[in-house]
Amino acid sequence: MKNLFKSACALTILALWAAPARAAEKLVAEDGAVEIVLLRQQSIQKELKLTADEVEKIHKHASQQWEKAQKIHELGGPARDKKFMELSKENEQFVEKTLTKDQLKRLHEITLQTAGILCLTRPAVASKLNLSEDQKKKAQQLQKEARREAEELVHATKKEDKRTKMRELQETSRKDILELLTDEQEITWKQLSGVPFTGDLAFFDPDVPEKTAGN
Repeated sequence: MKNLFKSACALTILALWAAPARAAEKLVAEDGAVEIVLLRQQSIQKELKLTADEVEKIHKHASQQWEKAQKIHELGGPARDKKFMELSKENEQFVEKTLTKDQLKRLHEITLQTAGILCLTRPAVASKLNLSEDQKKKAQQLQKEARREAEELVHATKKEDKRTKMRELQETSRKDILELLTDEQEITWKQLSGVPFTGDLAFFDPDVPEKTAGN
């Protein structure tokens, strides 16, 4: 339970707020959760030119959501699903209120680059790509596999093992997306993904505060 969110972002390959894969599967695939995780990364903060106050605000929100998620995980069935959906909506609204239009656009681009396979079935993305029902079903299967591999990554004890697995998962994700999309959809995907993000994405412990921008 301490690991709520930790095995998630199979393709951002981040140690999310820490959680079992079964919980992370529901949260990470929803709009907002991945973005909050990315915003906790110093490289993303620098890319978006966030102020120290904005970074502190993000960490506070992330901590509050992590605590809520732990309690939600205790629930069962439809009640838990509903609460997770509400949590994701809160994350989405927080991001929209915190970032400028340009920052939000760039964050969405980086999200697609780092968690691409998990984002393919988001309504807005699937619509712009004009995914067929068959493609959506295939994408969902790829997402399940990605989360399984992410859980293995989280349980790797050595940092070098994590780095190696990270590179493998990123390459697998890239190939899966390209194989799934048509040539026309691939062009749209590249447009949605924007300029390649070159910053580092590090594993971190949610119980240890990240350094704020400017420190």
